[in-house]
Amino acid sequence: MEVLSMRKDNTKVTKGHQSDNSGTNNSVRGEKCLAKFTSSNGSVYGSITVDIRKAGDYSKPLPVAIRICHDGKKAFLRLGEKYMMDDWIQLCEYEKSGRRVHLAEREEMKAIMNKVKDLTNQLISEGSFSLQKLQERYQGKKDDSTSIYKIWDEYIQEKTEKDYIGTASVGRDCRNRFIKDNGENVEFADIDHTFIQEWETKMKNDPNVSVSYAGINLRTFRTIVNIAIKRNLINGSTKEMFKGTGYNKKASRKHQFLDVTSMRLLYDFWKKGDVKDKNGKSLYPKRVKDALFRDLGLFLFMYLGDGQNLADTLRLKYGDWYYATHGKQFQFFRYKTEERNEDASEVIFPVMPEIKMILDRHANEPKHNQRVFPFMRENITKKQEKWVIQRYNKNIRKHIRMVAELLGMEQSPSPTWARHSFATNLNNSGCVPYKYISDSMGHSNSSDITSAYIGDYPLKKMLEYNGYLLKESEPDDSRAALLELLKSMSSEERKALMKEVEK
Repeated sequence: MEVLSMRKDNTKVTKGHQSDNSGTNNSVRGEKCLAKFTSSNGSVYGSITVDIRKAGDYSKPLPVAIRICHDGKKAFLRLGEKYMMDDWIQLCEYEKSGRRVHLAEREEMKAIMNKVKDLTNQLISEGSFSLQKLQERYQGKKDDSTSIYKIWDEYIQEKTEKDYIGTASVGRDCRNRFIKDNGENVEFADIDHTFIQEWETKMKNDPNVSVSYAGINLRTFRTIVNIAIKRNLINGSTKEMFKGTGYNKKASRKHQFLDVTSMRLLYDFWKKGDVKDKNGKSLYPKRVKDALFRDLGLFLFMYLGDGQNLADTLRLKYGDWYYATHGKQFQFFRYKTEERNEDASEVIFPVMPEIKMILDRHANEPKHNQRVFPFMRENITKKQEKWVIQRYNKNIRKHIRMVAELLGMEQSPSPTWARHSFATNLNNSGCVPYKYISDSMGHSNSSDITSAYIGDYPLKKMLEYNGYLLKESEPDDSRAALLELLKSMSSEERKALMKEVEK
């Protein structure tokens, strides 16, 4: 502990009063304080002072504490500093007069007091204030009614009640991982930069934990820690705690796409609707064959439908936009962005001939505000929807990998490749503006009024751009042809041509 002065004086302590034989004009015991606060409800009072309860006299340094008064009782929260009484009184005079002497020391102590004030008000707002609980919070001790695990459970429950089933599920999985790696006795005071680094190292050394999964765990935990910080249960900031821990790292997915040739191969295979051996017999029983081509059709629909997620495909409806465009376009709002944005991201995609064929084979008959595909029933809970989506994700992954193997493809695609392939193939075509790709995937943040009433791209242009999803773009030979033409002309002919251009 730091002691600012070790001067000795002859101050004596008497009950309720303090006197100074050396001539120092000391006042009533406890009157001198550096700063004060009153709680939000006016029932708790705090002040920075020296703790003289155990002082036989003032000849020794006295510990500095925040004295808390409530309901006729007191508690002292030590700051870890000691001062001689005379020096403390002088420091209080500096504070009162506004002088800058020892300003840094005073500001540091007042910052701690403000933290205690926040802790006090937080407990009051929770309806659980007591001097003992305040001391426990201040010392970082475990509160029987509050823990990092309870905060995590409250977070999961909140997301569940709001029907954010996916977020709740991720939160639950990350909580289980946290307990597996760190146990069930982590205190608020344990959580700091070192603790988080150690957890990251544990996950990094586990061969079953990918970079992406570790990042998800750390990002989720960061959310929980932020809640605890807002409640004044943890000191510090997540910016510093998670610095350099890789919480925002994601494994690169640039390789997770199928090029146009591969997608065309899958589509042509799907069009056949059957797969036969060399003797002309179907390789699979009808039930297996139907499921295989159904799931391949869904994967192709996701790809051709602007790289949509399966959750959006299964929820897609024959809505107002479909009928307003006479069945030429679909519109939906990305389910994944509903929780993060006040207005979910809008996606509008054209019904290409290939999409029309998929609809004819696998979709319901058009009916206003009814789901396009019959694979997920209406009026089921979000939790039940999640189960259906997970089941079809698993089936699609299994079946498109079976098809890829049958076709001799080296890659093993999954449903998420539909989205990556859409973006990559349109970008690689060299014929599609980046803005169109971004807008088509629901990445547009346009908030102007006009965009709320009209689409950004006419149908003809959308069909042209999306046509590159199943056909290779042809090289533009016009420039090369022009150069060859100019080379074949005489200088006089070229001059005459330039004059015509300049007219």
